[in-house]
Amino acid sequence: MSPSKSNDEFNPASAGTDPKRAVDGSSYSEDASKRVKVEPGLQSICVMSPGGASSISNIETPGPSGQPDEEFKPNAAMEEMIINFLIRVALVIEPKDKEATTMYGQALELLSQALEVWPNANVKFNYLEKLLNSMQPSQSKDPSTALAQGLDVMNKVLEKQPHLFIRNNINQISQILEPCFKQKMLDAGKSLCSLLKMVFVAFPPDAASTPPDMKLLYHKVDDLIQKHIDSVTSPQTSGEDTSGSSISFILLVIKTLTEVKKHIEPPILVRILQRLARDMGSSMGSHLRQGQRTDPDLAVSSSRQSADLGAVISSLKSVLKLTNEKVMVVPDCKRSVTQVLNSLLSEKGTDASVFLCILDVIKGWVEDDFCKQGRVTSNFFISHKEIVSFLQKLSQVDKQNFSPDALDEWDRKYLQLLYGICADSKYPLALRQEVFLKVERQCMLGLRARDPDIRNKFFLLYHESLGKSLYTRLQYIIQIQDWEALGDVFWLKQGLDLLLAILVEDKLITLAPNSARVQPFVIASSVPDSSRMQKQVADVPEGSEEAPLTFDSLVLKHVQFLNEMNKLQVADLVIPLRELAHTDANVAYHLWVLVFPIVWGTLHKEEQVSLGKPMITLLSKDYHKKQQASRPNVAQALLEGLQLSNPQPRMPSELIKYIGKTYNAWHIALALLESHVMLFMNETKCSESLAELYRLLNEEDMRCGLWKKRSITAETRAGLSLVQHGYWQHAQSLFYQAMAKATQGTYNTVPKAEMCLWEEQWLYCASQLSQWGCIGRFLDHVIPKAQVEETPKLRLIQAFFALHDRNTNGIGDTESIVGKGVDLALEQWWQLPEMSVHSRIPLLQQFQQLVEVQESARILVDIANGNKLSSTSAGVHGNLYADLKDILETWRLRTPNEWDNMSAWYDLLQWRNEMYNSVIDAFKDFGTTNPQLHHLGFRDKAWNVNKLAHIARKQGLNDVCVTILEKMYGHSTMEVQEAFVKIREQAKAYLVMNGELTSGLKLINNSKPEYFPVKHKAEIFRLRGDFLWKLNDSEGANLAYSNAISLYKNLSKGWISWGNYCDVAYTDTQDEIWLEYAVSCFLEGIKFGVSNSRGHLARLLYLLSFDTPSESVGRAFDKYLEQVPHWVWLSWIPQLLLSLQRNEAPHSKLVLLKIATVYPQALYYWLRTYLLERRDVANKSELGRMAVAQQRMQQNATANGAGSLGLADGNARVQSHGGSSALATDSPVHQGAQSSRGIGSHDGGNTHRQEPERYTAVQSSVHAGNDQPSQLSSSMISESSQNAVRRNGALGFVTSAASAFEAAKEIMEALRSKHSNLAGELEILLTEIGSRFVTLPEERLLAVVNALLHRCYKYPTATTGEVPQSLKKELSGVCRACFSADAVNKHVDFVRDYKQDFERDLDPESTATFPATLSELTARLKHWKNVLQSNVEDRFPTVLKLEEESRVLRDFHVVDVEVPGQYFCDQDIAPDHTVKLERVGADIPIVRRHGSSFRRLTLIGSDGSQRHFIVQTSLTPNARSDERILQLFRVMNQMFDKHKESRRRHLCIHTPIIIPVWSQVRMVEDDLMYSTFLEVYENNCARNNREADFPHHYMYKTLLSGNHMWAFKKQFAIHLALSSFMSFMLQIGGRSPNKILFAKNTGKIFQTDFHPAYDANGMIEFNEPVPFRLTRNMQAFFSHFGVEGLIVSDMCAAAQAVVSPKQSQHLWHQLAMFFP
Repeated sequence: MSPSKSNDEFNPASAGTDPKRAVDGSSYSEDASKRVKVEPGLQSICVMSPGGASSISNIETPGPSGQPDEEFKPNAAMEEMIINFLIRVALVIEPKDKEATTMYGQALELLSQALEVWPNANVKFNYLEKLLNSMQPSQSKDPSTALAQGLDVMNKVLEKQPHLFIRNNINQISQILEPCFKQKMLDAGKSLCSLLKMVFVAFPPDAASTPPDMKLLYHKVDDLIQKHIDSVTSPQTSGEDTSGSSISFILLVIKTLTEVKKHIEPPILVRILQRLARDMGSSMGSHLRQGQRTDPDLAVSSSRQSADLGAVISSLKSVLKLTNEKVMVVPDCKRSVTQVLNSLLSEKGTDASVFLCILDVIKGWVEDDFCKQGRVTSNFFISHKEIVSFLQKLSQVDKQNFSPDALDEWDRKYLQLLYGICADSKYPLALRQEVFLKVERQCMLGLRARDPDIRNKFFLLYHESLGKSLYTRLQYIIQIQDWEALGDVFWLKQGLDLLLAILVEDKLITLAPNSARVQPFVIASSVPDSSRMQKQVADVPEGSEEAPLTFDSLVLKHVQFLNEMNKLQVADLVIPLRELAHTDANVAYHLWVLVFPIVWGTLHKEEQVSLGKPMITLLSKDYHKKQQASRPNVAQALLEGLQLSNPQPRMPSELIKYIGKTYNAWHIALALLESHVMLFMNETKCSESLAELYRLLNEEDMRCGLWKKRSITAETRAGLSLVQHGYWQHAQSLFYQAMAKATQGTYNTVPKAEMCLWEEQWLYCASQLSQWGCIGRFLDHVIPKAQVEETPKLRLIQAFFALHDRNTNGIGDTESIVGKGVDLALEQWWQLPEMSVHSRIPLLQQFQQLVEVQESARILVDIANGNKLSSTSAGVHGNLYADLKDILETWRLRTPNEWDNMSAWYDLLQWRNEMYNSVIDAFKDFGTTNPQLHHLGFRDKAWNVNKLAHIARKQGLNDVCVTILEKMYGHSTMEVQEAFVKIREQAKAYLVMNGELTSGLKLINNSKPEYFPVKHKAEIFRLRGDFLWKLNDSEGANLAYSNAISLYKNLSKGWISWGNYCDVAYTDTQDEIWLEYAVSCFLEGIKFGVSNSRGHLARLLYLLSFDTPSESVGRAFDKYLEQVPHWVWLSWIPQLLLSLQRNEAPHSKLVLLKIATVYPQALYYWLRTYLLERRDVANKSELGRMAVAQQRMQQNATANGAGSLGLADGNARVQSHGGSSALATDSPVHQGAQSSRGIGSHDGGNTHRQEPERYTAVQSSVHAGNDQPSQLSSSMISESSQNAVRRNGALGFVTSAASAFEAAKEIMEALRSKHSNLAGELEILLTEIGSRFVTLPEERLLAVVNALLHRCYKYPTATTGEVPQSLKKELSGVCRACFSADAVNKHVDFVRDYKQDFERDLDPESTATFPATLSELTARLKHWKNVLQSNVEDRFPTVLKLEEESRVLRDFHVVDVEVPGQYFCDQDIAPDHTVKLERVGADIPIVRRHGSSFRRLTLIGSDGSQRHFIVQTSLTPNARSDERILQLFRVMNQMFDKHKESRRRHLCIHTPIIIPVWSQVRMVEDDLMYSTFLEVYENNCARNNREADFPHHYMYKTLLSGNHMWAFKKQFAIHLALSSFMSFMLQIGGRSPNKILFAKNTGKIFQTDFHPAYDANGMIEFNEPVPFRLTRNMQAFFSHFGVEGLIVSDMCAAAQAVVSPKQSQHLWHQLAMFFP
């Protein structure tokens, strides 16, 4: 061997670096096998110095230098000396540092090489013997280190000469064993194991050739192992620190012996396993206990115990791996091992690696046991029962502490084992079935596996074990399978899999029969074959720009796509959908709700009946509670599936109620119970369950409606109605009468539930009326028998008592109780439905009370701390009690809503009263030292009492108000401010109480005004005036009002009261001075600003319109006008503009000039339209204004010519876009009628209720592309105008249209001069909107046909009757207007496509082809409607682009324009705080509703908001009525807000914004979710090819869930109730489904053409035989008790709001403005 070769072989990096770590002999053996065989005459040996790799001089013989003797060989003595020297060096070196460690390693390496060179050299261990004999610890050498080094040396020698070394050194080997077992070092143990392994391999124990002394050595090894196992497994050593290392050492030795076929007795392993299991339990226990402690001194011991735990876990895994078949065949050992494994598997803190090791061991047992060939069943060392038991234990392992990787590994290994046993045929069939039944079906770990492949494998096991019928699958899901193991997840996705798996997956997907279909794009015979088609498509490379996309290639690509889609099978859709359901519970929920009713409907009746009880049992399972907080959960899905099923299986109502409230399935349960109640009218339990759910959701109206439908006695129905609307005294009296009759035996047949309702409602009324004495006496008899439920309210009461008792632990207890109460409240909050705001109101009130209890505890703490500090600070208080003062100030600001029930106010303010008493007691001695603190409690308590009394009075409980003021305060002193409030509240209560006027006046007279400030004195005098006026002392009242204003001129209420007095005085005496006084007072009251005072503006404008000849009203109006805020007139701009052509024009003009200066955009739209409507009318009127005596004749002449009038600029604008036109058809007489008659004048004098439709048709025909109106429309307008003249004749027509036009023009000029840039921008905007977004001729013709078709429906002889002459005239006019000569020039294509066919079918002049009967005409109109509708929808886009329609608006740079519609609220709006218009949206959708087409504009504001407006053209004369009605509705909404019952129900009429653009064009605010009743009807007819479906089904498919459905139903009921109420109140009839729009997301309703109809005499015509009519579908949607509970109560609340004493006068004034 060359030196270089030798250098390469001996790499210094192979040396160990650990001072205690010996080099493993096996590695060197491997290296030796790879080396080139070296002969004994090796001449050079490479040696490395400690410092690095270098060569040592070759060993040479004596002779000339540099001439080695090739024949020299060391003799045996030299060989022995070299080897023993290396051994001695290795044993002497103490490898403490890096240098010594390197030297030690190289010494071992050289020893190994030397033994390779001289394998037969005699090795002596004399030094080792000395070392072993002196194993006492010394300062020079650590005995364990010496022992390790000795073992390393022996291993090196054994590698090279095992037999020789063992025979020569058996004593040394025997001698070194015992010290190794004593030291029990793991590193030394590895070397010992290596030594033993080589010894046992060299001399096998069972071989016959093994010498006796070797057998003695083996016996000694067994004795040492047994001895040390006895020591470590004895109970005495279980607490020693070294026991862990001892066990590890012994296990290492045992493992080594096992590898050389030297098996240890099974009991030994079992004892070690038991010991380790005990150590594991104790270590985990101490570890968990220490983890709960936070003492930092335990850090060292904790880390030490963690190390011990790690050693125990490692040893445990080692012994488990050694537990093999030889152990398990011993019955006692098998029993012990099974016990240990069971305890480890059931222990919660067991390490994940131990679980995985156990899993591997059990897996090995099972596979080894069944994989051995020829084994019979009786020879299995692990039985079927034990396998099942182990698998069950493994399935129940607690995996909370598993890392993600460990969890994945566990799932993979366990599920592979489980699936292998269940599916592999090598296992017996009985075992496979038993494991599948008792393990997988009980735990269902395979079905919930996260790996889709594994889950699908297990699913196939279920799938193949079940039948393929739907009934079998559904029975398995509902009845057979126990799903408890999956109770914490949405397990219906597994059930859904079972149902969908039996679909025929290889069938092609087809559309439903009622789906929309189109004709084939290419004729089937002309479709090229697939290969040729693909080749053609391939010729055009994807995305190549140079290759143009031809029509042929596009068609071929589309055909290819269609062919591919046509080949889709059921599996292509269902399989991904099933997989998606596993990842998303919401998908699984909706799929189940969709699939279950279908499956249920396919079952036979007997099958449905057989599954009824199992379904009840399934829903009753307790394991559903694991998902109680989950959304969605299984209980919700099951219940909703049942709700949608037909027929519904009958279920116990108590169960439905329980599931509804427990699993947040409220509205699903409500729908089920409502249907059950309607089906089983006599089932009391069902009604009680439904009523209980209503109560829990705080739906008192629905609950009352249900009880009123099922109650027996009239007292119940009347009492509940009174309770609904706050008439507590009357209701309490009725319930008391009912209870008295029941006691006397009159009501023997009344159910117990109804009697309980009387009692409950009587108590509720008593609580509202503050009758606490009666309630207390009642509760004294009831409370000992009552069972109290754990609720936040209970915790609240406990906290009250804890603070009230003032014990030492009261505050601490309160904190604990409040914390529990908050937890309960939050839990209840989460259980309530997500869309239900109303149900959370009681919880919000309880949250406030809980917070105030906490604050009360802080008050007591602050008082206690402050008293301690103040007693030591000699009366210097400084910032003491700051927390107390802050809390009391906060309490004043944080009160319930004024419309909340009195019980909420009582609960809050009465507890505050208790705390105020505590504050008063605490500071009662501070009168001289700190008066401010002394009066703190008195002041706040007085405020508290007055506030409660004020709310009682506002809610109509005047007796309660007086009682509170008289009894609740309880002290003799009160601050002046609060004393005044008390007098005022008490006086106002007396003012409306029957028979208490004298008491109230006495109270006022006995008050001492000298103690009060001037403002309060004035208010007292005003109240005195009110009492005197009611007592018919007019002079005294006038004097009192005068004194009030003299004392304080800014008293707004004083001015208004005096104005009302003067107004009544004028009505009684007709003395004009009173009229002037009244107007002056009203304007002064409005000036000083109370919200109620602005309601008198309507009265002012009415008086101004009918001013006396001496102009008393006008003089006062002009005198005080400057002092009135300008913004108060914004709501009355339409009325002020109309007044410009009446005698009050000069006064109105002044107001409008002020508005034009300050609020230009609030006025501009209406003023501009006013001017456009009246310009030509004014010119004609000026020519005809000759004499007042001939005025009526001139008006009639003007009316007859009105049809031919139009706006030139409007025509020019319209004609510039598409040649269409929009004409102004309003006549001056008609406009005069508008000004004088308000809403009524705008209908154009309809002679019967069908007139609105007539005008729709006529106006559409007029504007269908013809600049000249038809004769029919002219005659009709003339007739309408004559009717308007007849109505206005009695009022006179004083001011000419010309002067009105000039006044309006002057106002516009003032506006333009003040805001020139704004006016220019607005003009551009409105011009573009009015001209660029008109409808096309086809769309206008469709609107005409649709209107005519609805006219036909209204005729009673719709089948065989002849076509009426009125319809013939209209059809003639339509034909002339639509296809006139001008239309032929402008719309050539339109005329060419439709003229001939339309005139042939519908022109009365075509006598040969015109329909003979009305039914035939109806059929033809239907045909034309379908044709036009199809053409409009197919030929024209659904969305237009702004850049194509109006480049001006696209490039429009807005500076000053605001988003319109911001000035309709009755409050001051700063112009610089409004939202500016940023831009117009780029997309303009076309909205089509019942034949009419509109363009929808999106106006984007500067704040990012979007408002949508549709542009309506071709308006009828009645269009302005919509604006006036909405104006009236806004006034009504203000009234609803001020009344408790209407405000509590959130009653509000939907009032979209209408902005006029031209006389024939306007913008109407639109909702993207608007739909009409007729659309619901038509959609369902088209979908189901039958009559309309119930609205419930339509809305169920539209809305997201039952929660959304309930919220929609409530809001829809409110708006429907208000719509019905307003229809009845305003006498508006003729409602049709296509005119009622509702928003599908909010339930808001908007009615078009909503205005009264007038007969020929100008009187309102109302032909509604059934008021408040609901269709059957509507009634089914709300249910009977929903109609009774929601709609009726909402209408009653609205009626109360408008006829309440304060509002009825305002309502009269408002209606007088609209209906003079």
